[in-house]
Amino acid sequence: MSTIFILSLNLICIYFFFWLIRPINFAKIMPYTPRQAAFLKVVLAIVGGYLLASFFVSATNWILQIPSSILGS
Repeated sequence: MSTIFILSLNLICIYFFFWLIRPINFAKIMPYTPRQAAFLKVVLAIVGGYLLASFFVSATNWILQIPSSILGS
């Protein structure tokens, strides 16, 4: 797979994950440290988005390898 495709997928998944957790108010959970709560949201978006993108890259690689595993090398 292309490196540019993987990088683009990572960025899209990170943005998507950030969009998903945006309504969660971490400042209520961490009322004394609102800046750390905002930073926690960003870190969670990066980690979750990376894991989501890694799943899609792995699934795509599995799908691309199915014909060679069924038909043999």
